[in-house]
Amino acid sequence: MSTAAQGIQRAFVIWVSGVRVADIDTLAEVEILREQGALVELDPLPITGPQAQHYQLFSGRLPARFGFFDTLMPLCHLPQWKQGIGSYEVAENHSGWDAAPKLLPDLLRAAGWTVEYEETTPAELVARVQGLSQAAPILGTCHIVKCAPGTADQFTMSASRREAIAQALCIAHSWTGEGGLLALLSDIQPARVEHFVNVNNFLAEMGIIERDEQSGLIDWPNSLAYYAGHGQLWINLLGRDPQGSVHPQSEYEEVRDTLVKGLPARLRDPKTGEPVIERVHRKEELYSGEYLFCAPDLVVIFKPGYVPSPASARLDFDEATFTRPAAGTLAMAGAHPSTLRGFLLASAPSLIPGTVLSEPALLTSVVPSLLHALDVEYAGMDSQAVSGLFSPSYLETHPIHIGLRSQELSEEDEELIINRLRDLGYL
Repeated sequence: MSTAAQGIQRAFVIWVSGVRVADIDTLAEVEILREQGALVELDPLPITGPQAQHYQLFSGRLPARFGFFDTLMPLCHLPQWKQGIGSYEVAENHSGWDAAPKLLPDLLRAAGWTVEYEETTPAELVARVQGLSQAAPILGTCHIVKCAPGTADQFTMSASRREAIAQALCIAHSWTGEGGLLALLSDIQPARVEHFVNVNNFLAEMGIIERDEQSGLIDWPNSLAYYAGHGQLWINLLGRDPQGSVHPQSEYEEVRDTLVKGLPARLRDPKTGEPVIERVHRKEELYSGEYLFCAPDLVVIFKPGYVPSPASARLDFDEATFTRPAAGTLAMAGAHPSTLRGFLLASAPSLIPGTVLSEPALLTSVVPSLLHALDVEYAGMDSQAVSGLFSPSYLETHPIHIGLRSQELSEEDEELIINRLRDLGYL
């Protein structure tokens, strides 16, 4: 018998991507849900972006676990069979190196639940929720509807979108009843852009990147590092990069140390004189596991209001390091994690009514929290369920399982990595 048969038998998850809590907290239906349920905001991990945050929220695992770091990747850092032509060109890569991890619908179905998952637009949200709620109920049923407008410019919270969310909540609440689970969640919100920053321009000013005086092209054999995507800082490593110049080990670490210390201190807003980079992380500080070898050497975290320019994301240059975008410009990638924060608002018999947690949780905690609320066991996650959402009585009979993924590699894992590297042409 499935775990659903022993407790909650109906669940409805409405995923409104690109919505802030402040956009909807005055809706009567949201106020009711807040009175009956619990709320926590959700921080993504670097590198930020819609695809990375989708994986974090929907799998409970970090994208780095299957070799996904950014949607924009230099071709020379992808597996040889994906590289095609070009050396340092930047291309779209949405899949990572390995198969995508199991997502929430897969995990629920494995536990015996019947799951319907649909993706839709704001205009069709109410119709999709209405259609799912009219289906004949089956023991242990979960409906999941993801509603995402598309580009950042389409994330304006209009009156019609607010009304659609309100109607969808009302319909879903009627279907789940008081004994079911109703969740409203968002993985990402658009961040306002005050300045675009081109790190490559600044690296050229520092002498880290050498450019041909006539063509303006990068002189790769004399360049030490470069920026690409939404936070990736790569060392131009000899033996790895097509025209690498930095020797491994001691020289590699020397260049990394210089950038970790120098970029936050020296890259400053020309008008205010304030630093625009919060921190530069070494990859080992953020990532672990079998795909650490293909992670960016360094990860740049910009301060709120600053995001990488579109040209820098493509490993190109602007006329100046800082450019001011048009008023109202929004970003969905490369911004500070706190400015792209999502949320989870849910009611269920296991959750504390009226709870609002003061500290955000990780975006990867959504799946384990929902599974724990439904009394579904989980393992191999990169976060655990958020204990502050659950009532003490529920936790007493249903203690949170610390099923976190091991950070250590076994001998078998190491052998698997070596064989995979060999298959990909790295060995």
